[in-house]
Amino acid sequence: MKKAFTLIELLVTISITVIFLGITLTQYNTFTEQTKLKNEAKKLVDVLELAKKKAASGDLSQLICDGEFKGYEVNILAGSYSLNLRCSTAPASQLIATYNFPNLNISTLSGTGLFRFKQLTLGLEYKANEAALPTATPTIQIKNSIINKCVNITISVVGIVELDETLATCL
Repeated sequence: MKKAFTLIELLVTISITVIFLGITLTQYNTFTEQTKLKNEAKKLVDVLELAKKKAASGDLSQLICDGEFKGYEVNILAGSYSLNLRCSTAPASQLIATYNFPNLNISTLSGTGLFRFKQLTLGLEYKANEAALPTATPTIQIKNSIINKCVNITISVVGIVELDETLATCL
């Protein structure tokens, strides 16, 4: 009598293997999307911190400022954000660098607008847009639409930037 696996035993083993593989791939994709979201939030926090530090030190880094130096600002839009130099006589800020979110799945859900760090640690000013009046600083919420999760960035009135990496359900 020969000892061998039956067809049913092979099918059951293969089915269980395929199910575990499917679960593993799903979890891996979710982990990858969570990591992308956190990394993009960290990049935005780095740009906000850079603007704050450059404004506090009065660093112009070979940039020409027409008039009085007013500080640096970060203009956050739904799919991108930019670092700008602000001078008193210029009608608009000078663009230094623009950063885009890597794909359409990651975007800013709330907290878009101008975050203006004033010179020599004179605080932070937030405007929903250039023409708006200054208002209270909102929470910046960055969303990954694939996993429908968000991370929050808060900025205090004095300019302390904090990233909450806890993945939360988007509002």
